[in-house]
Amino acid sequence: MDLTALGNPHSTDHVMTNNDATNSTTHASLNADTLARLVTDALERTAFVLADPCDNAARLPPADTFAQIDFRGPESGAVDLRASRAFARNLAASLLGVDASEISDAQAEEALRELANIVGGSVITALGGDDCRFSLGLPSLGNHTPDASATHCTLDAEGERLEVACMHRRAA
Repeated sequence: MDLTALGNPHSTDHVMTNNDATNSTTHASLNADTLARLVTDALERTAFVLADPCDNAARLPPADTFAQIDFRGPESGAVDLRASRAFARNLAASLLGVDASEISDAQAEEALRELANIVGGSVITALGGDDCRFSLGLPSLGNHTPDASATHCTLDAEGERLEVACMHRRAA
């Protein structure tokens, strides 16, 4: 099963227009609550997965599957996703309409990369405001070195962990 049938998961440019973003502003700040909302909205909209911000991440399984995507434009940075393997499997199962037991590790990783692509697009829309141009890289497995200045959120998705970190800075 190929997740690329869901659309173009590897777009390289995103030109925002007035129709791309609801609640769009010019150069909005990105705090943990906004990041959590962007991710939960993306999960609900694309995969019908419910998630909520988690205050006690210690009770969730550890993250062992990682995806990242870089962006450039008026601000540059990256979005990192760190998830439990079961979260990635459940995500892939929801996207493909099959049982999680039918999902391979490769499909779970591909689904997490797709989510990184979707969240990356949401982040640049939130940061850029109307009519701002960004370049969104290709999602890949792995994650960046943790950055203390990054915006972080941890979500509980039906008992599974999804951590999201966004590092960004105004381009020189």
